[in-house]
Amino acid sequence: MKTRILIFGIFIFFFADCIRQDTVPEGDANSQIYAAANFLSQKCGDPIPPHFPVAIGDVQRRNLDLCSIAITKAECPFVSYPVACLLIYYDKSLGEIPWYLNFKDAFVDPKIP
Repeated sequence: MKTRILIFGIFIFFFADCIRQDTVPEGDANSQIYAAANFLSQKCGDPIPPHFPVAIGDVQRRNLDLCSIAITKAECPFVSYPVACLLIYYDKSLGEIPWYLNFKDAFVDPKIP
């Protein structure tokens, strides 16, 4: 009985850290957004627009990825950020995008004024 508890305890100890992290630290999130903005800026030949969406605190990984993808999929000229970048301020993950919703029409083309 004690050996089973010991083995179970060792199993939990070693595999407890393998849980997937759903949040990204603030610095890493800002770095990812800046990298996407820098990519589009160089592609379009435009400077990075002001009012950079700054992550405050930990950000949901899915929402951050949607923001980064929306920035890189945006068309030139690069004058503002896609509305998907507002998701970095939302505490919960957006979840799955319905199959009938066009990502570009819903998240990339609408811009933050």
